[in-house]
Amino acid sequence: MATRGRLATMMMLAAIHVGAASPASAADPIQGPFGGTISGSVALLSDYTIRGVSVSKRAPSVQASLTYEAPLAFVEALPVSLYGTVWGSSINFSPDMDESLELDLLAGVRFKLFEGKALLDLGWIGYRYPGAMKAARLSFDEFGGSLSYDFGWMNVAGQVRYSPNFFVASGDAWYKQVAATIPLDFIRIHDQISLKVFGGVGHQSIQRNARYAYPDMWDWQIGLIATAWGVDLGITYVDTNVGKRRCNGGGYDYCAARAIFSITKSF
Repeated sequence: MATRGRLATMMMLAAIHVGAASPASAADPIQGPFGGTISGSVALLSDYTIRGVSVSKRAPSVQASLTYEAPLAFVEALPVSLYGTVWGSSINFSPDMDESLELDLLAGVRFKLFEGKALLDLGWIGYRYPGAMKAARLSFDEFGGSLSYDFGWMNVAGQVRYSPNFFVASGDAWYKQVAATIPLDFIRIHDQISLKVFGGVGHQSIQRNARYAYPDMWDWQIGLIATAWGVDLGITYVDTNVGKRRCNGGGYDYCAARAIFSITKSF
């Protein structure tokens, strides 16, 4: 995959899973079978937040991903590929449930347009919680897509996700987000160090808010990534429009404004 396409894809994956929308740096993928490539990442975060809500009780989380992508067809004007991803994270979001792992499966098709500057991603995400009580009905599926464009000085992206039966069986749900990443190429510290800033705004709507426990909500984030010798060091400010009274459980303010620190290695 082209570097621009990989950066946009990692930005959207981070926006979906981390909530902090921190775009991991592109790395050279490993050659896989059938002409495909294998890529992945490992990360340590001070808080795992998805769409502005902490799912680790404001505590550190370990995450990892592995992606296989193979060309479906190659037409000069429209390169197309299929991909599959396994993504996992440690979690601890409930005071009365014994869950410790989120395991997500992703599959879809990618269209790389305008010499790789534009990336259209259409696919499915299955959120699974091995070991959690089945009666809690935590697992759910989302369908949708993302579109990004790299102008060189800025990468802009948007995504729309739909779930027919969202988390804890809370009914139809939509998530919409816009995000941008700006490389700070004019700041030269060292040949092996680069900086970029990023930000995003998203909106989550749920059919049965009472079951989900939160109202329809906005989330936003802004952050800085320093890539040094192939390792990403990030800090992200995350917040929502949900007040403490509506987003507090077991003494944890899951939606409060906070800074999230991360260290990520991509391969």
